[in-house]
Amino acid sequence: MLDLKIERLKLNISNAAGHEHRIRPIALRAVALLAERLDGPSGLSVSRDRWNAVAAAPIDLHLNVMSNEQAAQGIATAWANALTAKD
Repeated sequence: MLDLKIERLKLNISNAAGHEHRIRPIALRAVALLAERLDGPSGLSVSRDRWNAVAAAPIDLHLNVMSNEQAAQGIATAWANALTAKD
């Protein structure tokens, strides 16, 4: 099993008024989903030099119409894409 330690996680969030209480559960679920993708049966192939400063592309989360799971999936996908992107 993958031991994933995230010391600092920076999320830039705007227009989340009324949904602030959902941010932490969404972020925690996104990390769990990413770990599953990295450690799963088909495991993503990620170079270790990409781990120190992952900068994912911005994504639009419309929290007023999205579930926590949908939002977490979107974040995890953006992170996975950033980790596996070809330079």
